[in-house]
Amino acid sequence: MNDSIADIFKWIVRHKYLAVTLAFLAIIVLFDENNLLRHIHNQREIASLNSEIEELHEQHDALEEKLNELDRDVVVMEKVAREKYDMQLENEDVFIVED
Repeated sequence: MNDSIADIFKWIVRHKYLAVTLAFLAIIVLFDENNLLRHIHNQREIASLNSEIEELHEQHDALEEKLNELDRDVVVMEKVAREKYDMQLENEDVFIVED
C-alpha cells in the first residue's frame, strides 16, 4: 500500500502541471459554486422560461386583439355581455335554458 501511495506521489511530482490542471478542472466542473452542471441546468431553465415568455406574448396579443374587437364593435360587445355575463336590457326578459 505504501508503494502505491509513493508511486502516486512520484507521478504527481513528475507531472505537477498536469496534476494541478486536472485538480483545477475537477474543482470547476464538480465542486465550484458555479459549476458546469449548474450552468447546464440554468441554460435549460432559461430556454424554458424564454419559450414561456413567447407563449405569454402570443396570448397577450390575442387578448389585445379581442379587446380591440370589443371596443370597435358594439354588437360583439353586447353578445359577450349577454352570453358570458347574463346581462340584459332594462325592458327585456331573459330565459336561461340549461342543458
